[in-house]
Amino acid sequence: MTIFLVTGVTGNLGGAALHSLLVSIPASDVRVLVRTERAAAQFEARGLTACIAHYSDSASLDAALTGVDRVIFVSSPVLDPSVRAVQHRAVVDSAVTAGVRHMVYTSGMGARHDPGHSAAEDALAASGIHHAILRNGLYTDAFADRAIAQASTSGVITSASDGQGLATAAISDLGEAAATAALTMPTRSLWELRGPRWTFDDMAAGLTVALERPVTHREVSDAETGPFAVLFPPIRHGAFDSESPDLAELLGRAPATILDVVTRLVKRVESDRGGEEESGRAR
Repeated sequence: MTIFLVTGVTGNLGGAALHSLLVSIPASDVRVLVRTERAAAQFEARGLTACIAHYSDSASLDAALTGVDRVIFVSSPVLDPSVRAVQHRAVVDSAVTAGVRHMVYTSGMGARHDPGHSAAEDALAASGIHHAILRNGLYTDAFADRAIAQASTSGVITSASDGQGLATAAISDLGEAAATAALTMPTRSLWELRGPRWTFDDMAAGLTVALERPVTHREVSDAETGPFAVLFPPIRHGAFDSESPDLAELLGRAPATILDVVTRLVKRVESDRGGEEESGRAR
């Protein structure tokens, strides 16, 4: 029996990786790493073994990884890069101690300029553990969620992209890629995972189809894009414009397009809204 452990399962990426993994193997072969008793109970109710541990607690990591063969290691959500680097090295050290045979690490674009990601990548390279480093692109879903909210209220989406494109990836595709890398143990250790390039005009066109009403795109200042303001200067300089065939290679199919993602998310929003209406009528 091969035992898998997935970290970050209460988040979007780890949850997507777990979902994809469970398509191929039984829940009895999967452990999840969580930080609270409440989360543990939720996953155990689904037939999974839940281990309570924290990236900053080596003893808890040692216990969680004992007996594990393969790990999907989702990067820490901690923003402080110095703390994040220490946490990532601790996870790899515990994996070495536990005798883990294969690790899949969810890194990111430009990882060598990120102390947290580079610490994890360097630790894996020095560990002797067979591994796959997945340098994930930006999430298409984050841009699509914002655009859907805008389009639903005004029929207009905004950006400060100056027409520059982005090669992002759907969270579900990145989760499936992580699960595939855990299952197949690819010989390549480094993968640049990005989906098809798109522009905000493409996003508007996709929303026009998905919402079945006209949606247009308007350029605004960085400040007017709210929490996304920090992303638009590098977007305009083409920092996220480069495509890569690696995601398609891991998936064995074409990654989701911008139309695929907005269509799926619009359906989810409409389904959630319908559920709320039904609940309101029931009360």
